[in-house]
Amino acid sequence: MAKLYNILLKNGDGIAVGFSALMFILFGVSVYLGSTSGGYDLSTLTDMPDKSNVNIFNVGLYTVIILGFIAVALTIFGILWDIFKNFKTGSKSILGFGAIVVAFLGFYFTSAHDSGGRFDAYWSQDPFYITEGLSKFISAGLYTLIALTFVSFLLILFYEVKSFFK
Repeated sequence: MAKLYNILLKNGDGIAVGFSALMFILFGVSVYLGSTSGGYDLSTLTDMPDKSNVNIFNVGLYTVIILGFIAVALTIFGILWDIFKNFKTGSKSILGFGAIVVAFLGFYFTSAHDSGGRFDAYWSQDPFYITEGLSKFISAGLYTLIALTFVSFLLILFYEVKSFFK
């Protein structure tokens, strides 16, 4: 376990960036190949009246779902590991994870249900069945993602400036 930790400590950023690039390329190739084999052009995809047979985004969607479950499982495992190893840092991890859950719930209960428009085919119709609750869940997830990205950017900026003046 210590060897793995040392490897990730030394090369973790490169591994994460490489894996992200690999997932981006896999998604892009699957969208391109899926659109050409499906017989439609990507530039006219949003103008199609019936989007129910469009499945070119499935590889990306399934990858995000699987990686999301892995991330949540590793977060919970890491929190439990921190609690057993060092209760002080473990309690901070619980507070951080709790803050993310509270932010998500806040965004969920304040999100509006969007319907109609050019995405009218997706709302509560076969095969998508996007209900009001699911629409709010998607919005809350996107708002949480945006908020966490913004906070991460500010923290990176803050600590880089702080380390520059040390």
